[in-house]
This record gives sequence, structure tokens and C-alpha cells, in this order.
Amino acid sequence: MNALDACGVQQTVVSGNVRPVSKIKLQVFGLDQHILWELGAYGEDSDARAELVRLCLQRADTPAKDAVLIGDTPADIEGAQANNVRVIAVASGRSDEFTLRDAGVQAVLSDLRDTELLVKLVCGDNPH
Repeated sequence: MNALDACGVQQTVVSGNVRPVSKIKLQVFGLDQHILWELGAYGEDSDARAELVRLCLQRADTPAKDAVLIGDTPADIEGAQANNVRVIAVASGRSDEFTLRDAGVQAVLSDLRDTELLVKLVCGDNPH
């Protein structure tokens, strides 16, 4: 996403899908522009979401306190929480806002259209 790139955020993917499928899914929505694919973790790496988050942190050489996972399922939230990674949930998939909040996340967006809010949640009040 351009706005997060402008904020200096390294972007990658953690997905239960294999990497080629992940690429296609993000490409369809135009969200594949600034992705550092080699830092991500995918279905071919593990079936466990927590392990995928751990692998991604390791590959990106990023401490959990500096990472933010943007996810749309309770499994995403659980994987992030197991690694002490902050989560922003987006109710754009099969899980609604109530389900995502019930999974234990504070920040839940209905979609990714409010770019300014997303950047504020990821980067803080001073995104530049």
C-alpha cells in the first residue's frame, strides 16, 4: 500500500496460502505493490499461523514490538498474539467485526478504504 510505504513501513505477507496464491489474491485488490515477498511466511512453510508469524519476524529481522499484523481472521489474531505482535483486524473476509473483537483485538476496521486511519494505527500520530 502506497501510504504505508510512504510511512517507511516494510510490508510483507503471512498467509496460510502458498506464496503464488497469496500474490494473486493481493494483486486482485492492488495491494501487491510494495510487498517484500521474501520476508513473508506462507502455507508451504507451516500450517500453524503462530509459526508463520514467528518465521516472518525472523526473516524480516524485526522484533515483535516493532511489527503490526493486519489480518482478517481469528487465526491471524491468534498467530500474532502468540508472538506478542500488535494486530489490526479488518472485517473484509469471512469474519465480521464482532467475531474479530471477540478474538481479542482492539482495533477493528470494516475495510481498508480509510487509508488515513490505517496509517495512523500502523505508524502512530506522526507517520513521517
